[in-house]
Amino acid sequence: MKYLELGLNKIALMGGQKEEENLDLRIFLKGQETEKVDEIVHQLDIEIKSQIDCQKCGNCCKSLLPGVTNEEIENLSRIVECTKSNFEDYFVETNIDENVKYLKDTPCKFLKDKSCTIYEDRPADCRSYPHTHKPNFTSRTFVMIDNYSICPIVFNLFEGLKTALGYRYFRGRNY
Repeated sequence: MKYLELGLNKIALMGGQKEEENLDLRIFLKGQETEKVDEIVHQLDIEIKSQIDCQKCGNCCKSLLPGVTNEEIENLSRIVECTKSNFEDYFVETNIDENVKYLKDTPCKFLKDKSCTIYEDRPADCRSYPHTHKPNFTSRTFVMIDNYSICPIVFNLFEGLKTALGYRYFRGRNY
């Protein structure tokens, strides 16, 4: 694996600078075989994750609102020693349109310095982040583009995917 970019400020800056390019990549990926893209993405995911310790970053915990289930809310309420109802009132937001509950507020209340204080008990959405190991990468590229400027794994995976597929950006290209 080549050099990995880990600088969060640089990743955020590049995310803004490369937004148009990444949107173009999204269109490019739609023309590729899903299985081939997934194979490359999953290989990159393994290589990149083996070199990055999320517990030393915590940027996702500063920026994102993870989804939580009722069971996770119950577990988290026990951790902070309050009732489930009180925990929901203070720490959970419900998106009625999507019927999804999220931990509200950033940074996450469980983040201390750059580490999760409930790492072993964190919600499944947090465990699974940045979701680069999941199938059908090409159907989730909008979310990945959002995460490009937040997560070093996503940033480096996107850049590695561009190289692996021989993708070249040309401003104003029409497919």
